Amino acid sequence: MPTPSLIVGLRLDGKQAAVFGNDQVAAASRAIFALDAGAHVVLYGPEIPESLAKWAKVGRINAVPASKYASSDMPQFSVAFVAGSTDLAAEEIARDARAAGVPINVTGNAELSDFTLMPTYRGSSGLQIAVTTNGVAPRVASRLLKEITSKLPSDLEPQLKQVAHLNNVAREAEQQRDQLMATMEVGDKESDISASATVGNTPALQNSSPGSVSDQAPQYLDLSALRTSANQLNQEASVQTAASYVAHALSDLCFVYSAPEQLLGEAALAWSRRAEKNAYGEWVSALRMETRNGAGHAVWGALSSGSRVAAIASSASLPYMVPVLMELVERKQPVVIHAAAQSLDEAADVQTDFADVFAALQTNAVFLNSSSAQEAHDVAAIAHAVAAAAQVPVVHVTSGANNESADIKMLNHQQLAAFVAQATANGPVSADVAVQQALDRFKHKFSRTYWQLEYSGSADAQTVFISLGQVAADALAALPDILKQGNTGVLNVRTLRPWDHAQFLANLPTSARRLVVLSSTRGAGSARDALLADVSVAAFVGNPMAPLSVSGENVYGFSSVGVANAMRTVLGIEPVTEEEKEKEQQQQQPETTAAASAEPMAFEDNALAVAKRLAFPEAYGTQLEARPGERTFEVKVSSLRRMTPDTYDRNIIHIEFDTRGTDLTYEIGDALGVYGFNDQDQVRSFCQEYGLDGNVLVTAVKDGQTQTRSVFSWLTHALDLFGRPSKKFYAALADFASDEKEAEKLRWLTTSEGAIEFKDRVADTCTYADLLREFSSARPSMLHLVDLIAPIKPRHYSIASSMRMHPGSVHLCVVTVHWRTSCGEERTGQCTRFLNSLTVGDRVVVGVKPSVMKLPPLDEQPVIMAGLGTGMAPFRAFIEERAVRKLEGHKVGPMTLYFGSRHRAMEYLYGEEFEAYHADGLLTNLRLAFSRDQKNKVYIQHKMRDDAETLASHMLTQEGCFYLCGPTWPTGDVKDAMVHAFTTYGNVKKSDASKLIEELKESERYILEVY
Repeated sequence: MPTPSLIVGLRLDGKQAAVFGNDQVAAASRAIFALDAGAHVVLYGPEIPESLAKWAKVGRINAVPASKYASSDMPQFSVAFVAGSTDLAAEEIARDARAAGVPINVTGNAELSDFTLMPTYRGSSGLQIAVTTNGVAPRVASRLLKEITSKLPSDLEPQLKQVAHLNNVAREAEQQRDQLMATMEVGDKESDISASATVGNTPALQNSSPGSVSDQAPQYLDLSALRTSANQLNQEASVQTAASYVAHALSDLCFVYSAPEQLLGEAALAWSRRAEKNAYGEWVSALRMETRNGAGHAVWGALSSGSRVAAIASSASLPYMVPVLMELVERKQPVVIHAAAQSLDEAADVQTDFADVFAALQTNAVFLNSSSAQEAHDVAAIAHAVAAAAQVPVVHVTSGANNESADIKMLNHQQLAAFVAQATANGPVSADVAVQQALDRFKHKFSRTYWQLEYSGSADAQTVFISLGQVAADALAALPDILKQGNTGVLNVRTLRPWDHAQFLANLPTSARRLVVLSSTRGAGSARDALLADVSVAAFVGNPMAPLSVSGENVYGFSSVGVANAMRTVLGIEPVTEEEKEKEQQQQQPETTAAASAEPMAFEDNALAVAKRLAFPEAYGTQLEARPGERTFEVKVSSLRRMTPDTYDRNIIHIEFDTRGTDLTYEIGDALGVYGFNDQDQVRSFCQEYGLDGNVLVTAVKDGQTQTRSVFSWLTHALDLFGRPSKKFYAALADFASDEKEAEKLRWLTTSEGAIEFKDRVADTCTYADLLREFSSARPSMLHLVDLIAPIKPRHYSIASSMRMHPGSVHLCVVTVHWRTSCGEERTGQCTRFLNSLTVGDRVVVGVKPSVMKLPPLDEQPVIMAGLGTGMAPFRAFIEERAVRKLEGHKVGPMTLYFGSRHRAMEYLYGEEFEAYHADGLLTNLRLAFSRDQKNKVYIQHKMRDDAETLASHMLTQEGCFYLCGPTWPTGDVKDAMVHAFTTYGNVKKSDASKLIEELKESERYILEVY
């Protein structure tokens, strides 16, 4: 483990860096690091991978055979990397580097490395890097100290201007406060606002070295990945971090109002200190404010200057903001306040508390609420879209365990910005319309559903519990047990304002006779019982003829069991004690929460108990589905063939599934989720090494479902044993390690100091099984493994068929994923290995996921498709769908297909079909780009530039739609080709072309599905 001894700054702009290694993934990651810093890279070993193609085009990187390297080459470089395996000995390269005084980093070898690298700051003059030397500072200090930044970054000036702007905002806020005090009656005229931009909360104004703040502050989230990813990412986040991420991504200024007992907004403040940019590529200043009379004036002042503004606050801040919120509603100012509904009880424990939230409902701002980390992230994005669409303040109320982390799906910066931008496409709308539209669009784009009012329970319930946030979550968790003893339901109020009596009543079952509002408010009073008042008005004024009774139960300070017992008491059901509930959970999942044991353990279910669960599933809540709790279908393989020659290094298969006898349906552009299994031989080998009996039956709760499986079935069909673990697993595994050194190493890998090695392990696809083998003193029990190892997730593939042309069948086009680890081990992707192992007649569990890849609404609109390799799969479905429409007598518009791969003879996927459609005239233009069939490489963007006039006509005159599917690397070049078409033949100014493409994206006429 490295011993940090010196932190310095290193600039590589305009200098040369050497990268050695045969592993393209590892070498590319080091090369990109240096290229981003402004260096020229010489790559010794592999040919330049596609991910570096854009750099090669501009001469920033060139590849040299490893055999051409000589020791005399080393002095020309400013830094050297050895990434993965290499034809040259790492020791020899390190020796040359030391002789030449060149700092070197050898992946996974602390002995040979002079330093590890941690990016801390990106300036206009290059990447500044914190270099932690490996206990050998005297040897390299003279070389490195020459590179230490001796002055402030060259791009500091705009940041200083931002600070001056913030000071002006604060002064203006003070003046406005004085003018408004008399009319707003907010109290003491002498109160003021603390809104100073200080060294601690303004980008790049740190007193210490550039790396020091980053080293000391928690990482919270990998914002670089969320900025650059083309899709949603799984990240570990708490309720507060999830909401703060969205606030940071969608604002220029973020005000943090912290109560003394809460550490709200710490993530946003840390990102501001590290100069992380938002979704619009701009600096974000996060300012810590004080909660006092007049709170919110700084927000008003910032809005008046045209800034995008968000606030992160405790709910205790909301009453102080009431006057300002009222004025912002009146003036139609869009701002989102993420408020944590919590307070301290008499024992100084944090409790869910909606009292201050209810007190602020009088402002007529929009109020939305969430409970879990996933909900906090999603509703935060919805809140910003509503604020933009309706031009009103929105209060997003979070509750639940603010600091407990969970793995959630997070939208990247591009998705967040596009989602909010699309909300304003049709001009300002009313608040109620904006809320519903945002919920509908979120469901359509990201396949997660939220309703303004969400009912769960019996369709014929007479008693319905009404609640929101964490209390509603607790009530919903208790509902399954309560339903076994009586009919009832829970209505989760997602939207507190605007409140619609008719909509509320419409979401109740017609059988409802008694409404019970579960509130969590300290104390009592009309303002604190606002939800009860809303429900009462709806019941008696909105529906005067219905015999509805309304009552309230305050569950402030109640545990989840306490909330369940409050419901049981109302229903006349015997309550359960905390001890009884805990005992019940232990019987369902023995020892899943027990402390780690040093000895391997196995748990065998009694055969009679298993038989009972299978014989009486209703009584025991047994799930008999292949994937409990998920909408899946069991289909049968009807055809499978390899599409590329056996001698070719890319194995691409066409596979067809028979869906007859199932309810599976799909739309054009949808993706098919395949639930693959782990390799059975590998599972048997792991069981033998780990000392597990594969035949032992184990009952455990996974993803909220109680499941009984054999150990072998758990490890083969349910747990992602050969997937990549998160840092959370490393930390959890450390608690099981009996060897102190192994425990220390596991914990170190989760820290900022171990970040580089952790990333190397991720790049090398280190799996759960690998870790359990490497750290052999850590032996979690099988039940602990069920709890710790993530479930096997479906792998989604674009459907390559039209259901109208192939009723009762669904087709996929899949490339087998192979790679070699740094140790030289050959590995294959879990799901593609599974698909390749199938034979005709095998049964597979699948699901359907909607996609943005949809045909335009009108048959006559031109369709322009660009697919690379298997990225053309959805376009085969597009063409088949249009072919069916044409056969039915409909007039269809022109279709153009740009298809790219390496060799025509090897990888012209569905070539005969496309040629036939082209000859028939359905496929108007078939433009092929086989990059390696000639001396000069030809890509799809080159073909697009050749067709610039046609592209401009189809897109600008005929309302055509453009689609790109495949890897991310050509995205920029494809956009440039489209810009060229618009500016050359579309009478569009170059300065307006990029904006036009963004508008096309928002209107879903320029769609990218890249990975």
